[in-house]
Amino acid sequence: MTLPSDQAMGADRDRLAGRLAAALNELTDVDLLLDRILSDARSLVAAEAGSVYLKSGEDALVLAICQNSYLERIVGGRGELPFLNYIIKLDRGSLAGYSVLEGEPLVVDNTLDIDPDAPYQHNTAIDNSTNYVSQAVMTLPLISAPGETLGAIQLINPLDEGFRVKRFTGEDLAAESFYVGIAAKALAKSMMFRSMAVRSVEVVSAHDPQETPAHAQRVACVATELYEHWAARRSVPEGERLRILDMLPLAAMLHDVGKMSVPTAVLTKPGRLDLRERALMEAHVLIGARLYRKARTPLDRLTFQVILDHHERWDGQGYPGWVDIDTGQPLPGRAGPGGRVQGKRGGEISIYGRILAVADVFDALVSRKTYKDSFDESLSIQIMEQESGHHFDPEVVESLIARRNVLRKIQERFPDHLETSELAGEAPLSKAPVAYPAFKY
Repeated sequence: MTLPSDQAMGADRDRLAGRLAAALNELTDVDLLLDRILSDARSLVAAEAGSVYLKSGEDALVLAICQNSYLERIVGGRGELPFLNYIIKLDRGSLAGYSVLEGEPLVVDNTLDIDPDAPYQHNTAIDNSTNYVSQAVMTLPLISAPGETLGAIQLINPLDEGFRVKRFTGEDLAAESFYVGIAAKALAKSMMFRSMAVRSVEVVSAHDPQETPAHAQRVACVATELYEHWAARRSVPEGERLRILDMLPLAAMLHDVGKMSVPTAVLTKPGRLDLRERALMEAHVLIGARLYRKARTPLDRLTFQVILDHHERWDGQGYPGWVDIDTGQPLPGRAGPGGRVQGKRGGEISIYGRILAVADVFDALVSRKTYKDSFDESLSIQIMEQESGHHFDPEVVESLIARRNVLRKIQERFPDHLETSELAGEAPLSKAPVAYPAFKY
């Protein structure tokens, strides 16, 4: 593959700008959006590498995502790059910090030639850990509104047609400034959606201490990993796969939103529930589903399905089953013996419910609860395997096992003691990024 000429790139930029503006506004998931922003920003200037730093609190920047075509070829993919969640102090001493605090782009032709008296210097920690040289660096602040800076995007080592590092041009800066302005507004909207989901989970957590925002975030990340693996095995078309991956994290976070109506005494009872208490507990599925019964958007419809189906079982012994969500009575033609509600079974359960069932129970097993200590990973996996074909879809359990190394990282990334601000968009997730193949060679 050859790189486009400067003239061709200039023509492509005009066409690309309109497509980018529309495409960014179609995404709601922070992580997918970050990946898309960085991939397309690199494409605009043929940058070999890039990164996005997001503000975390008032005094830190977190490396939310990084891409490096050279290193990706060596390590075999972005999921193995070693420096996600790298944290630097937010001050004018770094290129990213300077750009964020000054609110202005910063272009460095050669990081090795920065004047020692300049207020900023290139942080070589990442370069040193990978033996990669970030030579030419363009840093632009992500300004979503006047006085609101989300972080910064860095583009590293633009390449000419011979794959040699060249300087950034004035045209490069103009194109990126236009694009990053659009990107920052789209990112702010995406962060707002995540923040709203986290706040909803906080309301639930006030009733049920087990349903922490960190638990909801872990379940969302695990569910996303499981869907991605399942969809790849099923050869789900890329457009459909990306559409679901964009919505599933938010929908999954809200899977237990109906628990806000369950009495706290029932939610926190350490022993076995009696029949009345169990009925109150199981009602949270219908109560949550009712919030989304008049779904107006694809995200609402997916959230409705996730909430309604995540306690169904593969063997048909789950709940709420084939029921009218308003009355709790069996749907016409779906009553079982004695007029009882029949549970959904096997493929009658949406794939999203089957995935959430696995993600939710697995997190409960490996987490400490009021009624149990945490189980180690091996025991938890063993339990999930034993319930394969009974409680769980066997194919989804296979995806869980295949992704167990990534799931371990998710558990480490989101311990229950995390502050809510660290889950509401100010810090990145650690799920494997979904690649938008924009600039590859």
